[in-house]
Amino acid sequence: MMDSMIKKTGITFKELEQNMFRCICEQGRSAMRKFLEEYDKYLGEHRDKKAYRNKGPRKTTIKTIFGEVTYRRTVYEVVRDNGKKEFVYLLDETLELDHVGLISTGLAEQLVRGITEKSYRECARTITELTGQSISAMGVWNVVQDLGRKVCEEENELAQAYHRGEVVGKKKASVLFEEADGVYLNLQGKDRIHYKKGKAEMKVAMAYDGWKKTNEGRYALDGKVATAGFAKAEVFKEHHEAAIAEKYDLDQTKLRILNADGGSWTKTASSGADYFQLDVFHRNKAIKEHIREKEAVNAIYEHLQQKDLDGLFNYLETYKNSLSDDDEIEDVEALIEYFDHNRDGLIPYLEREIELPENDNGLEYRAMGTMENHIWSIIAKRMKHNHTSWSIRGGNHLAKLLAKKCSGRLDEVTEKCKKRLFEEQAASEMIADIIKPGPNYIPTFTGKGYEYPEKGHFPALDYKMQGNRRQLFGVVDV
Repeated sequence: MMDSMIKKTGITFKELEQNMFRCICEQGRSAMRKFLEEYDKYLGEHRDKKAYRNKGPRKTTIKTIFGEVTYRRTVYEVVRDNGKKEFVYLLDETLELDHVGLISTGLAEQLVRGITEKSYRECARTITELTGQSISAMGVWNVVQDLGRKVCEEENELAQAYHRGEVVGKKKASVLFEEADGVYLNLQGKDRIHYKKGKAEMKVAMAYDGWKKTNEGRYALDGKVATAGFAKAEVFKEHHEAAIAEKYDLDQTKLRILNADGGSWTKTASSGADYFQLDVFHRNKAIKEHIREKEAVNAIYEHLQQKDLDGLFNYLETYKNSLSDDDEIEDVEALIEYFDHNRDGLIPYLEREIELPENDNGLEYRAMGTMENHIWSIIAKRMKHNHTSWSIRGGNHLAKLLAKKCSGRLDEVTEKCKKRLFEEQAASEMIADIIKPGPNYIPTFTGKGYEYPEKGHFPALDYKMQGNRRQLFGVVDV
């Protein structure tokens, strides 16, 4: 009804909404420009005038959720202690624009959240539609590479600090559970040539301290720490161990259990694992892929349930010797080799005689094996499907953001931009001056206003009831 009424006047409600949004964004850009220029003047007035020589204003543009804001700020000449002259912008230093370039914190956060769910093109379109900023897919890519590179640098610095013994987390956990797995992603460009079949393995590792009950029959992992990247096994292990140490006080951890698929790097993904468990999903998958007879599959499962590993390997050897087909024999030999390589992890940790200390945080100990789900939710959902392909650098940077999101720390990617940058009183006065009432200001009235009577008055009731009037009012309760 509303839409059709507006259409008669020549504009739809959607068009009205879009026009008003553009108008508000334009006012926002104007207010932001005025504030930045006023604060630049404030910085200039309070600078060390002997050290900083005013060399005049220069123009620049910053991308915000309102759109691009072009403003002028002053450049100053300063002589450093080594005698070298430099030209600096006090306002740019205050805004710390070197963190993500000429992009506001609000816009950077929108881009980071969007890119973990959507492609660069879709993210750019969404940002353009929902904010006053028009940005291209390449613009989104540039921001993600900038932020991803900084996360990588921080990861390396954290690993070095951990080696120096400077990283100790606050969270205590008697038992720490760890899982590791990988997923192969398609590569593009020059990277595709240098890797076998044009693919590279994205390594993913997870640590947590138990299971928290969220609803009847439903549980969630507590204290998750996720690490992802294309790094070599040893480097990846250092990064993951440092990330764990940043959250957990490992001196308080009595037991560490690793669940993995038995791959060469996954078994060494944890530096301090006390027990290894072969991932049950991969174990059972290997049985089904290598053993063709259903009766033999059931016999293998029965040996595992009875924890009879000697009987299991004897059965596999006997079963292999009973076969005549070369392909079947090779399959059984492959399974025997796989099981022998991971013999110490064939039985799940809950079925072994492992004395588990009481959980410090009131969590439960349950069966491990969440890595397939996390491989999907962290990496594969965003990076493996829809015909996507990656460069090693670009894929690595995005994976760092995805791991941060899984760990519940995505906001940290732009947290350096969240510091209090402006002096409170000066900023408040400037903002109040910028948004003070103008000619189109609509005043807000105060007071009680007109109060309607609690009971209405019907004048007709004031007259005498007689004749037809009595008959008329007789049909209602007066």
